Amino acid sequence: DPRADEFKSMVVELMVLAGVFNVGDFIPALEWLDLQGVQAKMKKLHKRFDAFLSSILEDHNKVSESDEKHQNLLTTLLSLKDVNEDGDKINDTEIKALLLVSNQ
Repeated sequence: DPRADEFKSMVVELMVLAGVFNVGDFIPALEWLDLQGVQAKMKKLHKRFDAFLSSILEDHNKVSESDEKHQNLLTTLLSLKDVNEDGDKINDTEIKALLLVSNQ
């Protein structure tokens, strides 16, 4: 599946960036310079993750409209997006965060 390969490549890139030696971590005065471009790469990767998860949410919304019998975690979270029993709403950002945490 191309989506699985894309997700895997993003996770590998995240692990590589998280382990990179960053001068700004050891010399805080130089952090704002982003000499190695680590912060810029992390921001770019964040945007890729966000777009990836947004596409999953959109695709799931399309599929769930035609097949309401199939229940999974994402269907349940999207049902909470409307309103739960306390009157609280869950938004897309919270759903994305829960999806990422549930994969840990």
